[in-house]
Amino acid sequence: MIRSIALSAAFAAIALPAAAGTAFTAKLAAPADSPSSVVAASAVWTCEADTCVAELNRRTATVRTCKKVASEVGVLASFGSADDSLSEEELAECNTAAED
Repeated sequence: MIRSIALSAAFAAIALPAAAGTAFTAKLAAPADSPSSVVAASAVWTCEADTCVAELNRRTATVRTCKKVASEVGVLASFGSADDSLSEEELAECNTAAED
């Protein structure tokens, strides 16, 4: 019994940090008409006014992820986390996937 409790505790200690994500923000070029939620890059993005936020299981901003978001919400003015954001060139590439 004690052995199974110890194994369960060890598994939880390993699984919990893996579940933690990084907060990412996508700033919209034009504010949304109303609050909404979209699924992009395997995350639920909550959008209000000119900002969409989500927790992603990654630490760095990539053009690939940005394109997935832009295809759902439209042209972005910026994309990234508190620690890493796309450059102007990367953002321009990302926005090629934006909805018209």
